[in-house]
Amino acid sequence: MKKLRILISFLALLALLAFPAAGRVQAQALQPHTPDLPPQTPQEVSPGEPALQTAVLTALNLPPLKAVLIVGPIDGDSGTWTRQEIANMELAAQELEKHGVTVYRFYTPSNNWEQIKSAASGAHFLFYRGHGIYWSDMPYPTVGGFALKDRFYSSADIQRDLKLAKNAIVMMYACFSAGSASNDTIPVTQAEARRRVGEYSQPFFALGAGGYFANWFGDAFQQYVRFLFEGKTLGQAYQSFYDYEASKTVQTTHPTFPSIPMWLGYDEWYNPKPQWNNAFVGDPAQTLESLFAPAMQVSSPTVAAMLEPVSAPQTFSVQITASNGVSFNWSAAAVGSKPAWLNFTASGSSSQPMQITLQPTGAAGTYDAQIQVNPVGMSLLNAPQIITVRLIQTVQINRVMIPLILR
Repeated sequence: MKKLRILISFLALLALLAFPAAGRVQAQALQPHTPDLPPQTPQEVSPGEPALQTAVLTALNLPPLKAVLIVGPIDGDSGTWTRQEIANMELAAQELEKHGVTVYRFYTPSNNWEQIKSAASGAHFLFYRGHGIYWSDMPYPTVGGFALKDRFYSSADIQRDLKLAKNAIVMMYACFSAGSASNDTIPVTQAEARRRVGEYSQPFFALGAGGYFANWFGDAFQQYVRFLFEGKTLGQAYQSFYDYEASKTVQTTHPTFPSIPMWLGYDEWYNPKPQWNNAFVGDPAQTLESLFAPAMQVSSPTVAAMLEPVSAPQTFSVQITASNGVSFNWSAAAVGSKPAWLNFTASGSSSQPMQITLQPTGAAGTYDAQIQVNPVGMSLLNAPQIITVRLIQTVQINRVMIPLILR
């Protein structure tokens, strides 16, 4: 038995010598950590003047929207800091509800991931306030995810489990999400801030997000929401926030999605300087309407046929839909007088295609007409749509037969 134990130990040693990398991989497995404190602005920094609400709200053409708001535990479920961040999130919640958005709140200890997943399906807004997560050693850590009640959720968890609406807007208050963190001990360079913001925002853009805002101020989410519902572009909303300074904002691109702009704002409140505390990622020219409003579209904007006098009428089906799948009714009419050779369905719904029929006319020639399609009872972008119809009438269609040669 002793000889057997010696042999087993010897074989184990040989395996370790032959495969030393396996031991290193095990030792270097990523473990989640959070800084002791969340991002914070110095007490002497005044938040500035809040944005004034316009007297008359801009009427935006938007479908029903919904938002998922998450606050994780910072100093426990009911600590002073946690309660403050819940109050800050409530500023955003009330602003969203003022504009008719359905809001789902998941404030610690109500951080059930299965419920969050369900509510986030098709959500247009996803906001998080809580600890940021780093998964490897400082000062250049792998970062990303949510620190929720009793568990950390990684970027991979977010990308796998959350099925947000296309072009969703994400807002974050967490260490690393805007670049800097409360436990930084050396200056964070622009390149490092870009890398961190890129990692924190990556799962959301992989899911098709339209914009990402990260900011250290308590009322930032509320202000961004207000600006967006006033009709401002994403870029204008970012630039309208009171702490924005053009001279302290770096314009770059997302490291994983280089076609997406990234703006990194900083302050120099305390050492180590700077504090990267105000980030935006996304197309700055987009608005809530351009991101979320349904747009009218037709499957075939042009219909054409070549017919002989003896040809049978030819019928085409054209689908009339909205870009986000919303159902609606439509009506159609000829632009000008309707020619005798053209017939089409005058009304229908997005679930019923329009039938367009072309039939031979009396004389050879090329005949053109247009059909205008309008939504009924609702406003859609890109409406009305025009379908161009062409009939080519010829005395005889010459068909060329190409022989098939088999080898």
